[in-house]
Amino acid sequence: MIITVTNNSGGGQPVSLENIREASRIAKKHDILFLIDACRFAENAYFIKMREPGHADRALIDIAQEMFSYADGCTMSAKKDGLANIGGFLGLRMIDSPWKRGIC
Repeated sequence: MIITVTNNSGGGQPVSLENIREASRIAKKHDILFLIDACRFAENAYFIKMREPGHADRALIDIAQEMFSYADGCTMSAKKDGLANIGGFLGLRMIDSPWKRGIC
């Protein structure tokens, strides 16, 4: 299961921490690998800070770390924002993930 932050197919709308948390809960309940498409994670953290109640006083790095804490890993295309003309990465958390348990 993958969640894109920000939601590009929804016009670049931010994904709330509540939605990330709930998506993670559902994935874990069904032993499904949960990934974040992190191409715009910094912008998403900023939008959470500005728009989601209870986060206005939080540092962006704390919000970003919480977002990633709910995932088993992330993907990122380096082609965004002029970082590179090709490439990206896949990062996986191997601690107690469905991937490690051979479910994926």
